[in-house]
Amino acid sequence: MKRDSLKDFDRRLAEDRSRINKRLDELLPMAEMEPVSLHGAMRHSVLCGGKRMRGLLCVAAHDLFDGHVPGAVLDASCSLEFLHAYTLIHDDLPPLDDDDTRRGSPSCHIAYGEAVAILAGDALQALAFQTLANCGAGADDVLKAVELLSITAGSLYLVGGQVADLEGEGQKATEKKIHFIHMRKTAALISASVGIGAIIAGASKAEVEEIVAIGRDAGFAFQIVDDLLDLEGNENLVGKGLRKDTEKGKITHPALYGVDKSRKLAAGLIRSAVEQIERRKEHGYLRYLLSLIIERAS
Repeated sequence: MKRDSLKDFDRRLAEDRSRINKRLDELLPMAEMEPVSLHGAMRHSVLCGGKRMRGLLCVAAHDLFDGHVPGAVLDASCSLEFLHAYTLIHDDLPPLDDDDTRRGSPSCHIAYGEAVAILAGDALQALAFQTLANCGAGADDVLKAVELLSITAGSLYLVGGQVADLEGEGQKATEKKIHFIHMRKTAALISASVGIGAIIAGASKAEVEEIVAIGRDAGFAFQIVDDLLDLEGNENLVGKGLRKDTEKGKITHPALYGVDKSRKLAAGLIRSAVEQIERRKEHGYLRYLLSLIIERAS
């Protein structure tokens, strides 16, 4: 990409992220609203930071298919961020990953207690579907988007992947196990993000299936990068506790393939995703966002 284009994309990313953050703040219940502990926990978990990658990918996919409902896709992007925040709250709990920090701040259960954290996660999941259902797109498109998000959030993908991740601790890493866990735990929500953006734009069924498959590759790469960051990253930059995958004996790409091969695998997946998008004569913004996945590990 040309240097001028990168500057333009940097500027657009900052603008899109600002719009998403502003809308998240508007959609969340006010902290003073009863019960204040619950609403404070929800706001803490959503607004304490985050790159908003899922929301950004949703907006970029909407533009890829020449969408003309910016308000609807903005709310759709917020629904993805609410669902993601719910998963992070629950993942951080002691029975799961037991992380005390998230995005450089105390995890929700550290700041508000385990009981309120669980309920805040539950409330954010509900808010995700409420937000998407009321996003203002056409009724048929909203129904398709809600269906995709509900399938992604359930036992076959996000929740099922988390269970498989927990049950895999201490087991020998195999390619089959890694693929099963990470395609569900991480890749599914990344692919749903671009899929929902395409749906809101009015893309055809074939086009949605195509972009979902591309998103799946990108999401798999995203998880590989997370594995690498846990092994090599800086806690201050990553914003959470690291080196826990090895301690818990989690099934990861570096454990099976080593660091160098894992990095090459992630780069290859992103390269494949970018090449597929290029065939649509895309202006570059979605490709730019996908490139940022790899830069997290460089």
